[in-house]
Amino acid sequence: MSHAQAAPGVARGYPILVIDDHELFSTTLRMALCGQGFDAHQLPVTSIAHLRMRISKLRPGLAVLDLDLGQDPDGRWMNGVELVEVLCANGWKVLVVSGSVDTSGVAAAIAAGALGSVAKSASFHGLLDVVLTAAAGDPVMSEAEHQDWLTRHAGYQARERELSRRLGRLSTREREVLLLLARGQRAAEIAEFFVVSMTTVRTHIRSMLAKLEVNSQLEAVALVREVPQW
Repeated sequence: MSHAQAAPGVARGYPILVIDDHELFSTTLRMALCGQGFDAHQLPVTSIAHLRMRISKLRPGLAVLDLDLGQDPDGRWMNGVELVEVLCANGWKVLVVSGSVDTSGVAAAIAAGALGSVAKSASFHGLLDVVLTAAAGDPVMSEAEHQDWLTRHAGYQARERELSRRLGRLSTREREVLLLLARGQRAAEIAEFFVVSMTTVRTHIRSMLAKLEVNSQLEAVALVREVPQW
């Protein structure tokens, strides 16, 4: 018998909190969980600070947390990973859901204490079954899978430190040139923007490539896109 069938007798009234900026998904999942006998709720996603405040006032249970929470009122992207430690510290178990192939985000969430993850691309019944498995207190991944995620997280962190080391070598103007290249600007447009010669811009680009240890502008732009907060 699946957890979807057994859940009402296992954990009736157990609190489950859905934190996701997609209202249709949140509402559908909440209603399905309520139908299974759980005390399911969803939180409006406005800002990380607001979510932290609301979480601290709720009776802990299982949190079903999206990693991509959209933008806050100031236009900043909200990363669900920031809430994992807060939830765990307040006594919640955390199951991550992700609509994209964000393996670094999932790895960070699991390293911060999440039980595991499930993709939104899975069938709704399959996703619900994983949620109910977690709510029943059963593991949603093996110890080997858990260790694999921790190893991946360590690798991602090492990569981030290496990228930060390289990017930290750049001068202020080289950083500005790199950001404009990442936005699709050509060298001639950058020269016009800064009111300098093409020779000057090319000098900045050559220096930038050497400091980043790459051979092309495409490689340099790819590095920047690996560090969205840069």
